[in-house]
Amino acid sequence: MSRYRFGIVSYDVMSDPELSSKAKGLYSLLCCYADKNRICFPTKSRLADELDVSQKTIKRYLKELYNKKYIKRNGLKITVK
Repeated sequence: MSRYRFGIVSYDVMSDPELSSKAKGLYSLLCCYADKNRICFPTKSRLADELDVSQKTIKRYLKELYNKKYIKRNGLKITVK
């Protein structure tokens, strides 16, 4: 069985010149995990493995996205814009 993932990304996020390209990549990956309500809950470990970076780096990119209000956190759940 093939595994296809896709996500709908916000143009506002992707065109933000103040956001690093790596944070944009993380945002895109989060969108691939998001359900129809734009909620996802992948682990930092999974995200780090998929982007081939450390969990510390994932935390830094998540912080960028939180600070710009492109994602919100509620417990383990992340809501993407």
